[in-house]
Amino acid sequence: MQISYSKNEEKFRDKVRLWLKENVSDEIKDQTLGGSSLDTELMVKWHKKLYQKGWVAPEIDKKWGGSGFSQTENFIFGYEYARSGAPRLKTKLIAIGMLTPLLLQFGTKEQQERFIPDMISGEIQWAQGYSEPDAGSDLANLSTEAVLDGDDFIVNGQKIWTSMADYAHWMFMLVRTDTSGKKQQGISFLLVDLKSPGITIRPTEALTDHEPFCEVFFDNVRVPKENLVGKINEGWNIAKVLLEHERLNAFPVGEVIAALEIVVKNAEKINFRGKPLLEDPVFRRKLAVLDVDCKAFLYTFFRILSKLQSGSAPGPETSFLKAYGAELYQRVMDLSIEVMGPYGQSWYNLKEYGNPVHQATMGWVNARSLTIWGGASEIQRTIIATQVLKLPRK
Repeated sequence: MQISYSKNEEKFRDKVRLWLKENVSDEIKDQTLGGSSLDTELMVKWHKKLYQKGWVAPEIDKKWGGSGFSQTENFIFGYEYARSGAPRLKTKLIAIGMLTPLLLQFGTKEQQERFIPDMISGEIQWAQGYSEPDAGSDLANLSTEAVLDGDDFIVNGQKIWTSMADYAHWMFMLVRTDTSGKKQQGISFLLVDLKSPGITIRPTEALTDHEPFCEVFFDNVRVPKENLVGKINEGWNIAKVLLEHERLNAFPVGEVIAALEIVVKNAEKINFRGKPLLEDPVFRRKLAVLDVDCKAFLYTFFRILSKLQSGSAPGPETSFLKAYGAELYQRVMDLSIEVMGPYGQSWYNLKEYGNPVHQATMGWVNARSLTIWGGASEIQRTIIATQVLKLPRK
């Protein structure tokens, strides 16, 4: 496996590093400490700045407003982006990272031309309508119903844990259009204007005092039939491909490694028994184990990257990245808050204790959700067992 860069790739990396260093402001870094999200206004502003640079959609062709990077350039950009302290944009992850590849693969020409340019520019924001109160990890159990009535679908039901629904203009969602067969066979993929009559959006407060999610209720909402992506009752296959793209982008390798680098910096500053914690042999052993595991994670990503370079789709192997990356990031955050000692109990005392403590505390809390969203770790292990290792279900 070749893991070194060519001279041109090194020039590209240096160009990315310099631009990010000059443009990622302290305001952005302060808001994104510990995995926190930017406030919506600043998030959209940063999205549009990346768009003006031509870097908001590295993996998308230039004809749609993307960067048209090669797979290697895309990896370099993502790695350096995460290490710079730049924010992980929900506007980018939802619309560009998930929906755009789906429309390019399954959408009509009219849908592509209507939606993709505004998604990439940041003019139109999107939310993802997948989970329901009785359909989380078992997504195929969803019950939100869409009944065809002339040229419209009539949608009734509820979605939950919907990021950005209170700000988004549109939602892509899974709906049940047939109940006669297996539950996976009666699902369709719709694009819904959130300003449609009959939609109620209710924000949900999280432990961090933010409201990152929403409940969305549909009461006889009319959705034009032209907003169906793919064929009716064949949305489950589309949904699976979308989740593969989500899991591929769920844990940027650079972000995990950058988090470990922050742990090292903090350990250099904090004294333990009269000397820096970094010199303590017990701590160094813990750090060494995580360092090795981060490199293993990096090489696993390289293997999947080499597959993508050959023109293949992400595939079920992305469940490795989701399951391992989520648990690895949690372990890094565990060590991060351990470094802080009693100061790790800080929550609001940002000015008194400084950003490293705030980053450790918020990071640890936010990391608890990583093994749930995007498909719980138990589900990822089932995918790995049955679709990658070809083991029987029983």
